Amino acid sequence: MAAELTPWPWQIEPWRRLHAQRQRGQMPHAILLIGQPGLGLNHFASVLAQSLLCDQPRDDGQPCGDCGPCRQFAGDVHPDFQRLTLLEDKKHILVDQIREINEFIGLTSGGSGRKAVVISPADRMNVNAANSLLKTLEEPPGDITIILVAHQLHLLPATIKSRCQMLKFSPPSREEASAWLSQRGHADPEALLQLGQGAPCLAERMDDPSLFQAYDAVASDIIDLLQGRKTFPQLRGDWRGRDIHRLMDWSLSLLRDCIRAASYPADGRFENPGRIADLREIANRLHLSRLFTVHDHLVALMNRLEHPLNQELLLDDLLLSWQSLGR
Repeated sequence: MAAELTPWPWQIEPWRRLHAQRQRGQMPHAILLIGQPGLGLNHFASVLAQSLLCDQPRDDGQPCGDCGPCRQFAGDVHPDFQRLTLLEDKKHILVDQIREINEFIGLTSGGSGRKAVVISPADRMNVNAANSLLKTLEEPPGDITIILVAHQLHLLPATIKSRCQMLKFSPPSREEASAWLSQRGHADPEALLQLGQGAPCLAERMDDPSLFQAYDAVASDIIDLLQGRKTFPQLRGDWRGRDIHRLMDWSLSLLRDCIRAASYPADGRFENPGRIADLREIANRLHLSRLFTVHDHLVALMNRLEHPLNQELLLDDLLLSWQSLGR
């Protein structure tokens, strides 16, 4: 599909910068794409890799979609392209996976001489895998472009980051994201962006009525807890069995709006505009430092979700954090 060969609207500026470098013959051998989840970085990486292998790229550098290499790429059979990601049931990219990529890079090209590799999520490489990749980044053989995709820059070793050209992606404006979702056939883009924290690709995956209902219930529960209409044991029972990742995401969204409400006397951009009156009332009773303290604690909890900790303990910690604001 032609649309899939084009960077999304908020990715156009980074694309233009890379295309200009390519036209000057200065294409980097390693590129690190960094941004929050839901901005379509894997899509950008795929379009870029296909463009590098395309025989007849368009004037703007985008792949033609019709040449032999493009058809091979679309069929996932291009001999000079490899995509590396997490193995099933694994939480880290392993050193053996990187060794296979290193072997592929060292082989003679099966086509024009160019090769492309996408590693995503690169911030999930374990130490041995990162060290193995580092050797290739230091002395890349031939015409190779290694594209790394990451969402948490601090998890990547400094040695890896220093050997890549970094491209940072920011969320689009609400208007741009809403227009993109509308063009793709979504009837209520604003509601989707609320669930997706302003990240359009994440928002698109949230187009499910049951998620809207669940989010609305969780938001109501939190406000009721803070205003004394519900208790910790009640919410603990109501939330048991819910996805802890979503509970954390939604909690952080509401907390960010509490911080906005405490920081700005006039209405600004809120992720939960329908809840802003309640959130403003709560924020007005609290010192801003308390809101930031709980926000930072929840961010730390989010980082612990990747570890095999007791989900019940994490749920209790989340609820106690909210309860501490309601005292």
